[in-house]
Amino acid sequence: MNAKTGKLPQTRDLTTGSIPLHIRDIALPSSIGLFFQTMYNVVDSFWAGQLSTVALAALGLSFPVFLLIIATGGGLSRGASALIANAIGAGEPEKQKRFVAQSYSLGLVLAIVLTATGFLVSSPIFRMMGAEGEYLEAAQAYMTPIFCASIFFIAASLSNAILIATGDSKTYGKVLVCGFLGNLILDPWFMYGGYGLPAMGIAGVGWATLVLIMLGSSWMVWTVIRRGLLTFDPWQNLLPDWKVYGEILRQALPASFNIMSVALGFFVTTYFLKQFGESAVAAFGVTTRIEQIGLLTTVGLYSAIMALVGQNNGAGNFARVHETMRWCNRIGLVMNVTISLLMFIFAEQLMRVFSSDEEVVSMGVTCLRVIMPIEWSYVMTSTHLAMLQAVKRPMYGLFESILRKVLLPWPCLWLCVIVYQWEIEWVWYSVAVTNVAMTFVTVAYAQTVLRRLK
Repeated sequence: MNAKTGKLPQTRDLTTGSIPLHIRDIALPSSIGLFFQTMYNVVDSFWAGQLSTVALAALGLSFPVFLLIIATGGGLSRGASALIANAIGAGEPEKQKRFVAQSYSLGLVLAIVLTATGFLVSSPIFRMMGAEGEYLEAAQAYMTPIFCASIFFIAASLSNAILIATGDSKTYGKVLVCGFLGNLILDPWFMYGGYGLPAMGIAGVGWATLVLIMLGSSWMVWTVIRRGLLTFDPWQNLLPDWKVYGEILRQALPASFNIMSVALGFFVTTYFLKQFGESAVAAFGVTTRIEQIGLLTTVGLYSAIMALVGQNNGAGNFARVHETMRWCNRIGLVMNVTISLLMFIFAEQLMRVFSSDEEVVSMGVTCLRVIMPIEWSYVMTSTHLAMLQAVKRPMYGLFESILRKVLLPWPCLWLCVIVYQWEIEWVWYSVAVTNVAMTFVTVAYAQTVLRRLK
């Protein structure tokens, strides 16, 4: 431990030094890593499509169930990161080590529950969603190794959260790049067989993911141990401590629901888009992927805020908390407005990359040209929710996600589509208005919290 700072070795001190440089060093690797994670999923979809339409459909059908694993790991990691970063900033290494150990302990418990629950309920859920016969078998074949990988997904996510709290986002970024490159090789090999392996079909995509996430998470956990962030002295730190579990879950549950609400919001919009036919649903799916690419920088800024605001809040350096938010908002807005402008101009060209159907392209172009001018609202919402999480005020995120993704869109879309039967453009206008309105509410609340940090 550093005697001057009270911090463990290889923990980056974010309570001093240039804030813009800290943001760059954390946000850039996170954004690059997310890009390759997105491309990893593109590779899965490509090879599943090469296999058969049923295989590609099974991959899509599995998304809501897969999202449960992602939401559990993501929520737990956000909650743990906030608590660990605050402990680092406060110069409390023993508390930091206890949060690290208990996060892994809780992650193990949740992974076991998730795996068992997944095997029990996945088949009824798939049937409820209309899967049967070959379609159902394909979905189950893909998800079997994914459920087995639950513990590795959670371990990787937690390790990344711990490292981000110490100011390191490069390690996970490298793992994601290597995972993408490995997936280029393993997906076709496991699917079609060869070199001693039998052909596994769509199940091969799942088993490839299991192998890669097992290797990646093992490296991440070893990195955490090697840096002295997770110790086994005393080993009792790993035994369940219900009080610490409660602290972590109070931070993690709102974040987990926020991630899961993405699927709920997608369901709400898709439900009403069905009134306009399959082309409308397809256009929405394509524009969502394009939006995700445009918002890659936002995820990097989220990581930077979690680390910087967390450490400085723990240290009581509230002036640096304010400065971090000013810089992140400026950077996010400048980059997003630039990207959004380019996407607005080249909307048609972007749509044609994903679809050659003229109706899908036309609907998608209209959507992009309504949504791109309000993309800044996603940036402002994300940075302020990250700040609230980092100062251990996560409950607003739960309220925000329910309102923005479910309660507000549903009546707006019901009026526009069902009651007044307006054109599809009004679906996009409703989504835009809902997001902008909730952004103003979120920023107002978060700025009130910021002003009270003195």
